[in-house]
Amino acid sequence: MKKSYGGAVINQDGQVLVREPTDHYDGYVWTFAKGEPNLGESIEETALREVLEETGVIAQIVAKIPGSFRGSTTDNEYFLMTPIENTKEPGDETQSVRWVTQSEAREMISNTTNVTGKIRDPRVLEAAFELFRKSISVS
Repeated sequence: MKKSYGGAVINQDGQVLVREPTDHYDGYVWTFAKGEPNLGESIEETALREVLEETGVIAQIVAKIPGSFRGSTTDNEYFLMTPIENTKEPGDETQSVRWVTQSEAREMISNTTNVTGKIRDPRVLEAAFELFRKSISVS
C-alpha cells in the first residue's frame, strides 16, 4: 500500500486546523491535510508541503504522531505541527479551512461518509492532542 504524510496543526490556543475537501471529495466533509511524496522528498518535507498546499498555512513540525493510520488507498503517517504563518487561500483541493476546538473537530469529522476516514480521522485527532498535551507540559 502507498504511503501518505500529513499534519495535524494545533495553535497556541489549543485549536486544531481542519480542512473541507472541495466537493467533499471521496466522502470527506472535514479532515487533515496529507498526500504522497514527490520524488526525492523526505516524509517531513511531504507533510509540510501538503499542509501548505491544502490549508495555506506554513507550519513547523513538533513531533511525529505515533503510529500509522490506514486510509482507503494509503497508509498515513502524521506529524503534530504548529502554525508559523497563514500565507494564502488553500489550494484547489480544499474549499475551506477552520480553526476549531478538539470537540468541534470531532463533531465536524463525524459528518464524513467515507467509512475508513470516519474511523481514521478521530484517531489522528486524539493522538495529536495527546502528543500536544505532552509537548506543552514538557516545555
